[in-house]
Amino acid sequence: MNFNKIKETELNCYMPVFSRENIAIERGKGNCLYDIHGNKYVDFVAGIATNILGYNHPEYTQAVCDQVHKLMHVSNHYYTAIQSEYIKRLCDASGFSRVFLCNSGAEANECAIKLARRYFKNNGENKIILSAEGAFHGRTLATLTATDNAGQHRAYAPLPEGFDSFKYNDFDDFKAKLTSDVGAVILETVQGERGVRPFSNDFLINAYALCKSKGVLFIVDEVQTGMGRTGKLFSFEHFGIKPDIITLAKGIAGGIPMGACLASEEVGTAFALGDHGSTFGGNALACAAANKVLEILTDGGLLERSADVGEYFGQRLAHLSKYNFIKDIRGMGLMRGIQLDEKINAASFEGKLRERGYLVNVAGNNTLRFIPPLTITREEIDGLILALDDICASTNII
Repeated sequence: MNFNKIKETELNCYMPVFSRENIAIERGKGNCLYDIHGNKYVDFVAGIATNILGYNHPEYTQAVCDQVHKLMHVSNHYYTAIQSEYIKRLCDASGFSRVFLCNSGAEANECAIKLARRYFKNNGENKIILSAEGAFHGRTLATLTATDNAGQHRAYAPLPEGFDSFKYNDFDDFKAKLTSDVGAVILETVQGERGVRPFSNDFLINAYALCKSKGVLFIVDEVQTGMGRTGKLFSFEHFGIKPDIITLAKGIAGGIPMGACLASEEVGTAFALGDHGSTFGGNALACAAANKVLEILTDGGLLERSADVGEYFGQRLAHLSKYNFIKDIRGMGLMRGIQLDEKINAASFEGKLRERGYLVNVAGNNTLRFIPPLTITREEIDGLILALDDICASTNII
């Protein structure tokens, strides 16, 4: 099928919810993608922080193919050895006692919200969930309500009750909002969709301590920051805290749809039989993929390597701060962002980089977001920096 036919089919058949770039991807190898015309792109998007092993990783690909030949899916009415093996590995690696497997980040956050409410319901209490301004937790009605997007809220009102929000990185406002009505707080340590905005170390430590003192559950959305993205297996580890619940998705299974909600023993046993479920969640194929991802991260040395390369990436990006239209360079590990002056359209930078063979992504606050595979090399980073430097040098603000 030629490119025009592909676009025509999408236009006529797909619901009009995506704004796609003017390329059609055909295959991937290593940290690179190739379009249907054979053009090569070094990928700094990774399926939005999902393809953390890049493309056609030999160990991962073999594990997935082997599982396809044995068993892809049965219902959760039955046990499977691969699910048992994986959840034990995940609990051991994370330090959490209980896990629920699903298909996406939104579903993982939905599970976390339900679990928190059930936990307090078991004690005869109705509590609300507090989330941060600038948050993105998903597109189901509940997770959308916990997401800061006024336009989407208006479009899908009436939304579920039981949510409130606090100002990003503002501890005084957080403290004021943490009333006796609040049962749980949900936040991302780094707000990816809002432009790679990290919460400060002081805010997270103080917010966590306050929640602990008040018996408020602390939920960390690790959908984008988890699985080695920030240089540690989970981003909360940077701050010396231990949430009651975390959620995972994106990179957890290396590109096969999967999500997870992990909780402490006390909180994770709040659900009763039949309270929650998923047809596809934790199926054999997804568990085999996720098991191999976690093995490569923790036993194969990729976690340590990604931390080292992430630090190098941050140092190289700092070189671009010499340009006055770059307002901020921020992030952690292999999750980085460059915020441009509002007079410059970040999408134009994205297009110019694509012309030079680099795929990046535009997030909120006019920010170029870089979330490559954790297998990205220093040489590929150097190439991106050279391309960015060249584009910046030829850019003028009128």
